[in-house]
Amino acid sequence: MKILFATGEAFPFIKTGGLGDVSYSLPKALVQKEKLDVRVILPKYSKISNELLKDARHLGHKEIWVAHHNEYVGIEEVELEGVIYYFVDNERYFRRLNVYGEYDDCERFLFFSKAVVETMDITDFKPDIIHCNDWQTALIPIYLKERGIYDVKTVFSIHNLRFQGFFYNNVIEDLLEIDRAKYFQDDGIKYYDMISFLKAGVVYSDYITTVSDSYAEEIKTPEFGEGIHGLFQKYGYKLSGIVNGIDKASYPLSKKSHKTLKANLQAKLGLEIEEATPLVAIITRLDRQKGLDFILEKFDEMMSLGIQFVLLGTGEKSYEDFFRYKESQYRGYVCSYIGFNQELSTEIYAGADIFLMPSVFEPCGLSQMIAMRYGCIPVVRETGGLKDTVKPYNEYTGEGDGFGFKQANGDDMIKALRYAVTMYRRPEVWKEIIANAKKRDNSWKEPAKRYKEIYQKLLEN
Repeated sequence: MKILFATGEAFPFIKTGGLGDVSYSLPKALVQKEKLDVRVILPKYSKISNELLKDARHLGHKEIWVAHHNEYVGIEEVELEGVIYYFVDNERYFRRLNVYGEYDDCERFLFFSKAVVETMDITDFKPDIIHCNDWQTALIPIYLKERGIYDVKTVFSIHNLRFQGFFYNNVIEDLLEIDRAKYFQDDGIKYYDMISFLKAGVVYSDYITTVSDSYAEEIKTPEFGEGIHGLFQKYGYKLSGIVNGIDKASYPLSKKSHKTLKANLQAKLGLEIEEATPLVAIITRLDRQKGLDFILEKFDEMMSLGIQFVLLGTGEKSYEDFFRYKESQYRGYVCSYIGFNQELSTEIYAGADIFLMPSVFEPCGLSQMIAMRYGCIPVVRETGGLKDTVKPYNEYTGEGDGFGFKQANGDDMIKALRYAVTMYRRPEVWKEIIANAKKRDNSWKEPAKRYKEIYQKLLEN
C-alpha cells in the first residue's frame, strides 16, 4: 500500500502548530508500525534550515500550467527516520517571510496542490492514496478528477476547521482554472460569496477524517461547524474521528526526580523554590480559542489558591501584555515567557505539577498528552480531543488521570482547578493520579491502525 501524505508543514523541517507534529509522527508510525510505504510531500519554504536539507537530492523539474502561465516546479528528496520527504521547490511562491498569511496564498497553495498531482513522473511514486491535510492541500481531490486520475483515492484530514482557506470567488476561473458552474455551488466550494478551499476537500475527497471522535461529532453542530455543519451531517457516512497520538521518542523522560526538575525549573524562571507549592503551567498560542479569557477573568482568584503560574506562548498583544503585567504583580510566583522555546517547553512539562487547557474548542490537542507522559496532570475543558484523552479523576473509585469541566466559562474552570489543587495537597492521592496519567497509552499505535483500516476499505471499494 502506497500513501502520499500531502501537508503544508512537517516537523522538524517547518512547524507552525500541531499539524507539523502530526505530519512528522503519523507517517513515521505508519511506516514503522504498520509497514506501509508512506512518503510526505510539502513545500520547500526558504525558512527551512539549510542543515536539514544538506543531503537533499534533486529528482528533477518541469513546468506546469498554473493561473494561465507556465511555472517551474522542482522536486527534492530527503530521507529522515525511514520516511521519504519530497519538497516542492519554487522560489516565487515559497521564498517568503511567512509560511501562511501571504497576500497570494490562494495561488501559492493551488500551485502546491497541482504540483502534488503533476510530479508523480518526477518522483516515480504513484500512490494508491493521497492523504491530504487541511485547506492547503484541499484542492488535490479536484485536480485529480480534472486530470482524469481516478485510480488514486483521497483521504482529507481536518486538523482545525476554523481555518478554511477563504478567498474571493473571482479566482475560480482566473487562478483555479476550474468550471465555475460545476464547482461554485453550495454543495461545492461556495461559501456565501467566497470560496472555501477546505470545502473542496470535504466534498470531493473519498473519505474525511478529523483528529478526535468528539470533534467529528461537534463539527456537525452549528456551535462548532464554522458555517458548514450541514455538510458534515450530509457526509457523515464518510467521516471518522481518529484521535492523534504523540511520538514518545520526541519526548524523552529524565532520570532526575520530579522534585529536582521542579526546583531547576523554578530557579530558571525566577520563581521561589517551593516544593509544596503547586506549579500550574500553560503552553499555548495566545488566542481566544484557547480559553485565555477565562484565565484573565479568574487570574487573581487562581493565584489565591496558593499556586505558582508559568506561561509559555505568543500571540495576541492584549494577552501578552496582560501576562507580562501579572508577572510584575506576582514576582516569584508568576513567570510569563512570551515567545516559544522548544527546550523550555519540555522542561515545563517535566517540572510543573498541573497543566491548564481551558480551550473553548480543541479538535485534538497534543499538549495534554505530552504533559501526561511527564506526570504533569491536565485540567481541561471537556471538548473535542481533550474530552477523548483526559479522564476526570474520581476520588471514590481512584480512576482518572486529570480534571475536567464542561461549560466554557471561568467559574467552572476555577472549580476544576481548585479541585485539582485540593487533590495535589493529598500526596497519596496525587501519586495515584500521576500513575494513572503515565499508564495511558497516547502513542500512535492505535491511531495508525485505524488509518490503515480506512486506507484498506477505500482500496477494496
